[in-house]
Amino acid sequence: MGSDVFIEVKGLKQQFGEHQVLRGVDAVIRRAETVVLLGASGGGKSVLIKHFNGLLKPVAGSVKVEGIELNCLGERELNVSRRKIGMMFQNGALFDSFTVFENIAFPLREMGEKDEAVIEQKVQEALDIVQLSNHGQKMPSELSGGMRKRVALARAVVHRPECVLYDEPHAGLDPITADQIDHLMKDLQAKWKITNVVITHEIRSAFRIADRILFLKEGLLYWEGSVTELKASKDPILSDFIAGNSSRSWESRSA
Repeated sequence: MGSDVFIEVKGLKQQFGEHQVLRGVDAVIRRAETVVLLGASGGGKSVLIKHFNGLLKPVAGSVKVEGIELNCLGERELNVSRRKIGMMFQNGALFDSFTVFENIAFPLREMGEKDEAVIEQKVQEALDIVQLSNHGQKMPSELSGGMRKRVALARAVVHRPECVLYDEPHAGLDPITADQIDHLMKDLQAKWKITNVVITHEIRSAFRIADRILFLKEGLLYWEGSVTELKASKDPILSDFIAGNSSRSWESRSA
C-alpha cells in the first residue's frame, strides 16, 4: 500500500439481518484529500464510514487505517486508531446539558486528558477554527443550526485527528451557512493536512469541496473520479443523480 494511502477498503461486506447493505466495496482514501461520497439514500454510505473508525465490524473483507487491519485489533489498540479519526454526526449530536466548551472538551476528557490548561488551549483553538471564539459558555439551545454544526465540527477536530468523517454536514442548512461549512472543511485540509471524507446530497457543495468523488450504488462502488470527470460523464445514472432527474426512474435503477 502506498505511503499516501490513509484508509484502504477491500471486499467490504456488511448486512443487518437479511438486508445486505455493502456487497464488496473496494475503495482507497488518500492523505490530505477531500473525498465526497455520493449515492441514493440507503445505499450504504453511512454504514461504510462507520467501518473507518471501527464502529462497525465487517461481515467480510477488510478495512486498514495506515496499513493496520482494524478487525484484528483489540479494544485498546482500536482506541489508538480511533484517535486518528474524528467524526461529525449528521445531527451534530451535541449534549444539550453541556456548554459549548464542555461539548468540545468531551473527547479530550474521554481520551484521558486531565490537564485543564491543555484542555482550555485545545478547545479555544478549535473554537477559533470554526469562528466561534466567544461562544464557549453558551448552551446549544442558544445557537442557530449552523452554529451547532460548527460546534460539532470543533468537537470532531479538537484532538487534531488525521482524518474527519462528515455524515451529512449540510443537512438543514441554508446555502450561505453550507458554504461556510465547506470553507471550514477546506481550511482544515489546507492548514492541518486533514483528510476529509464527506457524505452529502448537496451537489453544489460536493462540486465545491471534492478532490475526488466516490459514487455508491447497491452496496458497491459504482464510479469514482474527479468533479470534472463527473460533470462530463454521459452515464445516465450519474447524470440523472446530479440533475435530480427522476424522469428515467433513477430509483428503479438503484433498487
